[in-house]
Amino acid sequence: MALPTAPGSPLPAEARGRGRRKRLVWTPSQRDALRASFERNPYPGMATREQLAQAIGVPEPRVQIWFQNERSRRLRQHRRESRPWPGPRGPPEGRRKRTAVTQSQTAVLLRAFERERFPDFATREELARETGLPESRIQIWFQNRRARHPGRAGRGPAAVS
Repeated sequence: MALPTAPGSPLPAEARGRGRRKRLVWTPSQRDALRASFERNPYPGMATREQLAQAIGVPEPRVQIWFQNERSRRLRQHRRESRPWPGPRGPPEGRRKRTAVTQSQTAVLLRAFERERFPDFATREELARETGLPESRIQIWFQNRRARHPGRAGRGPAAVS
């Protein structure tokens, strides 16, 4: 038995599925009831959602989706308020600005790196006096340089057996 088809459609209506749902526009009273319930519990159980759905006259799955969307909305808003970066106001408090290393400072550090890949504290202090950079930045510079330029550490000729 053939199923009825819509004009111009290759599939019967039953096989095509329901398609996309229409957007539900909440009335002010429905919105108020949903928000009040959300304030009490942002993760309501099935029974609570069903009671709320019956009280405001919408299907329970729509209430469930509203709660999911509201949780997501509030999380995004919280992130925007607590982390204003990136933006025109500059870096957030607690974050150090990037240290600019000049060519002359880099030249001094490179010469020291060629002599010693793992300088001790005294050497780093001497480099700090010479370059005008803090010792902690010198230490980070060496760590970054070793990471970017592994050199021969651990790479010897292959053992012949």
